[in-house]
Amino acid sequence: MIARSLFLCSFMALPVPLLAAGLEFPWQSTSAMGSANANAAEAADASTIYYNPAGMSRLKGTQVSQGLQLLSVRGQFEDEGSALLDGSATGGGNGGTYHPKLIGAGEFYAVTPYNDQITLGLGIFVPYGANVNYKSDWAGRYSLDRAAIESVNINPSLSIRFDDQHSIGFGVSGQIMHLRLRSVADVKNAVAGVAQNSVYEFAGGVPNALCSGLGLADCDPVTGLIGSILTSTNPLLGTQAVEGEGKLNIEGYGYGFGWNAGYLFAFNDDRSRFGLSYRSKIVQNIKGEFDWDFGAVTGRIPNPQDPLTVLTTGAVDVRQFTEQYIRPDTDSSIRLVTPENVIAGLFHQLTPRLALMSSVNWTRTSRINELRIKAEARQDPEGKTVKQGDVVVKTAFRDVFKVSAGINYTIDERWMARAGLGYEQAPTPGPEARHASLPDANRRVYSMGLNYRKDKKTSIDVAYSFITLEDAQANYQDNCHPTGYELPGSDSGVQATDECTGNADRFKGRFSNTYVNSVGVQLNQRF
Repeated sequence: MIARSLFLCSFMALPVPLLAAGLEFPWQSTSAMGSANANAAEAADASTIYYNPAGMSRLKGTQVSQGLQLLSVRGQFEDEGSALLDGSATGGGNGGTYHPKLIGAGEFYAVTPYNDQITLGLGIFVPYGANVNYKSDWAGRYSLDRAAIESVNINPSLSIRFDDQHSIGFGVSGQIMHLRLRSVADVKNAVAGVAQNSVYEFAGGVPNALCSGLGLADCDPVTGLIGSILTSTNPLLGTQAVEGEGKLNIEGYGYGFGWNAGYLFAFNDDRSRFGLSYRSKIVQNIKGEFDWDFGAVTGRIPNPQDPLTVLTTGAVDVRQFTEQYIRPDTDSSIRLVTPENVIAGLFHQLTPRLALMSSVNWTRTSRINELRIKAEARQDPEGKTVKQGDVVVKTAFRDVFKVSAGINYTIDERWMARAGLGYEQAPTPGPEARHASLPDANRRVYSMGLNYRKDKKTSIDVAYSFITLEDAQANYQDNCHPTGYELPGSDSGVQATDECTGNADRFKGRFSNTYVNSVGVQLNQRF
């Protein structure tokens, strides 16, 4: 029976939109959607495995709940001056509707009694995910073109019932994660920086000495001018100005392990319940690929390793030089922590028909201070080590709260209505931390649902939710020079490409009119 109930599991690894708690998917069951996640102490079906495993002790017999949710996300972005390192506008449009038109995710829960005190359970669900997909020529493409994070959590659980009032639950989690990122590379400013660096290195510090003798505190304008000459179209030198943009594609898979626990206290002749649950952090070690694409880049420059060879062997192809000596394909690694959270819930059966419930969720998202992607070193054709440095997104997340309140109203022996309201904080502290991958803001949740009891062994939940996000400003500054050093750099201007990977671009604009429509269905069976 249970094996035949796994038909929805194929939906679980679909990419989901960037929403609650920065990366957290908003729904872990359709019955919970109907009350805006106010059901933490309800323990009405097998999905209690996620919200509070102690609630499994309340369920009679073997029960299976399997759900599917479809989300439609809409939003707008208006560019307000996104710019490159040299101050020029990034150009392009506003990104269009930057989420997929329709996103699906699902979950599977099963519980069965081991004896009168112990109940066993298994949950498979999507805890975290993100999916943003801007137009490829949009103004923020140097920060991000597209991104997706997908995850599946497998959560075997156990609950122990001590008496009619007290029960506890425990679980362990194995979490699998897939990450994909793509952004554009500012090759023009990178090549100009490499040429400027070659002036310093080839001249052996002479430019600095000359600038000091002339009373110039900063020699960068002089060597920068020489570098720009070397990278412009010059028939005498055989050089050709650099045109086109590169692309960086990062993809990887990882896994991690965690645990969860819960306590449920029933009182007032079981008409009232209080629940408290905890889920631990999970450290994901994601291994993948660091894949560059310079197919659209053209131009010829003096060999930065020996600029005078331009007089004898001519200029070198910038695409080939970049692929071999500056940004070769390599392996990548990412350490991503999904944070711990605590959920407290209250449930009260006010009348035979009306039940009230509420939940408070605290998530320690401050653990996600940054997303750091490391690139392994590679060898160039001469056998020298090429270090590319890390890609860093400074999230600077803060801890967040989510609160919700809901009701159940029994219409008759077959139908029950649900409704709920919620408010959720966004972890992004302000415009300076709002990267293009984080179009998140504080949210308001409005939900309703129905439960139809077909017979004593089968019921169906349906739900609808409307989520609105506050308008939010973005003013994110990448601190990595396209050549590979952390801004503001040293007195010599450009250093070797072994510090970081980025564009030193500023992503600036406004996200507005963002909302989410969610619908869900859930089949509950008792065997």
